[in-house]
Amino acid sequence: MNTNVEAHEVRIHINREVYKSPNPTTGEALYALADIPKHEKLYREVEGDGEDERIPRDETLIHRTEDEHFYSQEMFDILVNGDDHEIDTKDITYARVVDLYLGSGGKPSTEYLVKFSHGPVENPSGTLAPGQKVKVKDGMRFRVAGTGES
Repeated sequence: MNTNVEAHEVRIHINREVYKSPNPTTGEALYALADIPKHEKLYREVEGDGEDERIPRDETLIHRTEDEHFYSQEMFDILVNGDDHEIDTKDITYARVVDLYLGSGGKPSTEYLVKFSHGPVENPSGTLAPGQKVKVKDGMRFRVAGTGES
């Protein structure tokens, strides 16, 4: 009696390339299959208005269906008042920095002073004003402080 069970393979698409992969598999195996760089995250496309599902780069079991689509996106680790945040855009607005600050327990105020450092060559350090945005890079630091005005 043969006890070997052949894994069921499905066709999937990662960054518009077709792959065959066992089902189920792991997130780590999907990253390896498509050779996704360490600074990128993998997402499973979701139909409709739902948020695409982020695939963890670990041994979590992932069940897929035939012809599912995945894509990778570059991620940046930044610090806002010492708290780690991960963003998936190459630039960040004043409003988003303030939202990240408030989400970390910052105190609501009508005015904020936003300073940044350790930025890319285009904007290594400076002050970010309402309505402005700056390019980001890994390790960039933001300091948000209320101005005390209301």
